[in-house]
Parts: sequence; C-alpha cells; structure tokens
Amino acid sequence: MPASTARQAIADTFTRLLRLNPADGPPRLSREKLMEESEAVLAQAARTGSNRERGVATQLLAHPSDYRRWESEHLRLMAAVAGTPRPGLQVRALLSTSVSLIHRKALFEYLRDHGPRGGQRRLLIHHFHGFNSYTQAVVAEHSNYLRSFASLICAEGIGATLLAHQAFGEPLRAYEQLYAEYFRNYCHSVLAPTASADDDTVSALLPYLKQDVLDVRTRLLAMPAVAERSGKRRTASTAGAASGDGAKPAGAGSRRNGAQAR
Repeated sequence: MPASTARQAIADTFTRLLRLNPADGPPRLSREKLMEESEAVLAQAARTGSNRERGVATQLLAHPSDYRRWESEHLRLMAAVAGTPRPGLQVRALLSTSVSLIHRKALFEYLRDHGPRGGQRRLLIHHFHGFNSYTQAVVAEHSNYLRSFASLICAEGIGATLLAHQAFGEPLRAYEQLYAEYFRNYCHSVLAPTASADDDTVSALLPYLKQDVLDVRTRLLAMPAVAERSGKRRTASTAGAASGDGAKPAGAGSRRNGAQAR
C-alpha cells in the first residue's frame, strides 16, 4: 500500500474512533429520535402513569390544538438537546431542560396546592405577570403547566432509558422538591404584607433556601451516569438533607411537586 494511502486509511480510522466517543456513554440522539421517544413516553403516561401524569397526558392528547402547541414547543427543546456535539453534553442539556421545566410549572402548582384566594391570588398573579388581564394570566399559567409537565415527563423518561443516567429519577425529584420549598417561601414573602405571617422569618430564610437550590442544581448537573459503589460521592438525592440549613422539604419521594425560583 502506498504511504499516502496508508496515511489516509489511518486518518479515516482515527476519525471514526473519535466519533465513537466510547467514554461518553450512549450515542448521540437525533431530534427525530428524541421526538419519537417523547411521543411514546407521553402515550405511555396516558395509559399507565400516575394520576397526575395520566390527567395531563390525556388532556393534551384529547385536544389537537393543545397537543400541536405542546409538540411545537417540545420540538424546540429537543432540537437544542440534539444540537449538542457529544452524548455527555446531551445529558447535561437534557438535565438543564428538565430543571427549566420544573421552574416553569411552579406558579400554577403553587396556586393549586396552597390555594391563595381573592386579593392574595390577584396580588401573586400581578407580581409574576404584571397588570395584564388576571383571567388571561391564570389561563396562560394553566396551559404553561400542562405543556411543561408533559415535556418533563418525556425528558425524564428519555434520560432514564435512552441516556441511562442516574440523575433522571430520585435526584431530579429531590431537586424538584427542594425547589418547591424555596418557591413556596418566596410566594409567602410576596404575600406577607397581606398575610401578616412571620414575614421577617420567611425573608431571612429565603437566601439560605436559594443557595441550597443552587448548590443542589450544580451537583445534579455534575452527576456521573452511574452511582459510585464506594458511596463517597454525594448525589443530588441526598444533597438536600446535607445542605446544612435543614431546608430539605418533607416528602421528597413524591412524584411531582415542583416549583420555580425567581
């Protein structure tokens, strides 16, 4: 074989080996594959998911206009994940997307779970939406919740199966729960002038809760794909309990209880 041909063959082999990225885990996922899997995960959630998952998935699938809007929005999210150059970066991108989705659905969950009424409810809506139409803002939050929750179901399913990463499970849910605690207290601080409920205590607690959230998010995004057997590395699922301020909310094992930091 001529020297030039041999050099070209070696270069081609080296290029193929680089593309394999054996240390980065599973191969990169295309936008089409991510959407295909998302649609399968959403359909599965409508059949066998938790009560809340079934409710959200069924509602989207039953209303074509709502589904098309979710599909268009979810496609943009998955295109960003697919556009990352390496599988390891795809995991991080999908985790970052999941964190953002937890944040986006938080306000509606707070309104639903903690039920401020009358003037307090309007005050909270105006705080996040400005002085736009109150009714339109509430409807928009519900629609945003449905799409965000559905995309989070899909992202977690893809992360746990196709990407096989340990963060998509209890660690992500623990972050979601800790974030809910922060957001609940944030909303209480917004309502404190009318609620007159330990507003000084809540305000003093917020910076510590926010730092806990940031610390746990950093550890979540840096988690390895598989837990170390030695148990020396702290995972995000235990970080809330070890954050030092006792800010880990109760019931961290629940399925969906997210919130949004502002």
